[in-house]
Amino acid sequence: MKKKILLLLFFIVNFGFAQDSIQIKKYSKQDLEKEIKLNTTWKYKVGNNSQYKNIDYNDIDWKESTTTFLKTGDKENQKDFWFRKQFAVDSTLINKPISLMVTSKADAAVYLDGKLLGTFGKTDFINTPNAEINHPVVFALNNTDPHVLSVFYKEASTEKASLFSTNGFKVSLVTPATYQEKTTINHYLWLAINAIGFIFITLGVIHFILFGFYRKFIANLFFGLFNFCSGLSILFGYTKILKQGIESLAFASMIDENSVIFSAIGSIALSGTVNFLFNKNKISFYITTVLISLSLLLVIFVSKDFLFLSSTFTSLVFLEAIIVVLIAAINKKPGAKIIALGLIFSFGFALILGFSAGIFMINANNLTITQVALTSTLIMLSLFSTPFAMSAYLASNFASVSKKLQLQLLQIEKLSEENIKQEQERKALLENKMNFLEEEVKERTKEKETQKQQIEQQQTELLLEKQKSEDLLLNILPKDIADELKENGESKVKQFKDVSILFSDFTNLDLVSKQLNSQELLDELNHCFKAFDNITTKHQIEKIKTISYSYMAVSGLPLENENHAKRMIDVALEMRNFIEEYQTERKQTNKPFFEIKIGINSGEVVAGIVGIKKFAYDIWGDAVNTAARMKGISENGKINVGHTTYTQTKDFFAFEYRGELEIKGKGLTKMYFVEDKTI
Repeated sequence: MKKKILLLLFFIVNFGFAQDSIQIKKYSKQDLEKEIKLNTTWKYKVGNNSQYKNIDYNDIDWKESTTTFLKTGDKENQKDFWFRKQFAVDSTLINKPISLMVTSKADAAVYLDGKLLGTFGKTDFINTPNAEINHPVVFALNNTDPHVLSVFYKEASTEKASLFSTNGFKVSLVTPATYQEKTTINHYLWLAINAIGFIFITLGVIHFILFGFYRKFIANLFFGLFNFCSGLSILFGYTKILKQGIESLAFASMIDENSVIFSAIGSIALSGTVNFLFNKNKISFYITTVLISLSLLLVIFVSKDFLFLSSTFTSLVFLEAIIVVLIAAINKKPGAKIIALGLIFSFGFALILGFSAGIFMINANNLTITQVALTSTLIMLSLFSTPFAMSAYLASNFASVSKKLQLQLLQIEKLSEENIKQEQERKALLENKMNFLEEEVKERTKEKETQKQQIEQQQTELLLEKQKSEDLLLNILPKDIADELKENGESKVKQFKDVSILFSDFTNLDLVSKQLNSQELLDELNHCFKAFDNITTKHQIEKIKTISYSYMAVSGLPLENENHAKRMIDVALEMRNFIEEYQTERKQTNKPFFEIKIGINSGEVVAGIVGIKKFAYDIWGDAVNTAARMKGISENGKINVGHTTYTQTKDFFAFEYRGELEIKGKGLTKMYFVEDKTI
């Protein structure tokens, strides 16, 4: 009996404690106006079970934690989590609009009493019809009963771990007006930080340009790099942190990778600036450069935990720059005092900023606007102190140079007055002599001008005659062959391993000649051949000759060309298109017209000049004969090509396979009709 009584008392006591531990707080309208922060005393469990979001799910065995407990260095926390928290509202919040604010380091889906309110992060990681719902999220509660807020937190960390990173999320309830106000503040703060970053980048570009104009002043290069890296540090560090708003500072890494890397490079540039300005012995600059470079290599290739080492070296480099400038100031070097003040202020504000940020990070869940404003002010003061000091130094340096130039100008003016008097006397003597000489020069100049005009006229006439001769020669021979003939008096026969030969033929010349007189027939042939000449010239194809009513051209010589076959088919298509347009025009006026068929073949040829009188450039070879056969077996309006040409151009044109046809002296040969271009 005693045992039963003791067990009953033990159950009553534990039940009482349990009731105290699970008391559900009720929130009022006044709490909502101040902002209800739901960041403590959540229950959580590792895993992924959709039943965890239901209001009636029993979570008594779940662990308790805050929403920012995750450490990316813990492998257990690189999984999916479910968090649950019960809350209630009093009568002042019944049917009142409530805005949900969520800031999450990773992907998070928020449920109220089992229903999805919104997703934060990637909007497609939950396979739900409402997965596209995202903030702003506004809801209302119609009773004072307990409600369950569930958060599915997916993949807490997928990146390489760092001991200085935190994970988690923050949830708070506010009025719609407060939500809008915070959103606006966060947006303008983010824009302001971006603007600061771009200002630094702009300053960097300006100093790069100044270095380009005057490369002896290498300090401009280093200071430009410092400003440029400072801007990148802000854009890739602070702006990324503040993208989700002020509340995201709770999840900001104590040492951000991008910010530390760009700050480290910027510190090297700053050290280079002050060392090249004030220090003849630059050993400290080289040592710090090596140390920071090694620390960055450790961060990139070993572990992000070495970011702390890089940050420490960066601070030491800033300290080294201050020491160099202070020594220069003690030695009374020009401008050193101004830069020293800027560096001291910058380093001092940075220390205060680091101390303040550490305190704020400890109390990250309760950050206030005042704390954020203080942090932002310290950031701006730390960032702008050094550039302002450097600008002031450059301004003072420019003023000093300006004063020196003014003194030099005064001295030059005095010397100029004396020189002017002496020059005036000399000038008077010279003018008398010049007048005498000018008269003689004028007479001789007239004679020379007359002779010059006569010579120029003769040269012009000779050049015109020479140009006519060269134009006539180029009209007969290719330019390279003509140049060789002019230089050597002869042209050697050359062998070309792979060219493309085209033959075209007007098939109905006899029929057309019966309907036209000799002059009209000649005019029509000339009209067509001139068009063919323009087409071959356009595609850099060498016309060989016209034989009666046939036209012959070759691609790939005298200058070799890998695309000779494609170019030749392009020429053939344009020739066919021209004849089709020509036929249409003749049909409309009921006049006779030519029909054309074309043959193309690719292969090896020999080219050169034959004869010593009325010489001409010609080609020979089996490929030429085969091309002529291709033309003979072609059809009106068709372009017939051999298999060699087809294999070189099948990727560029559409072809119709004709099969294997008999060619005199060659036997059965594969042939194709060109249809049109494919690309």
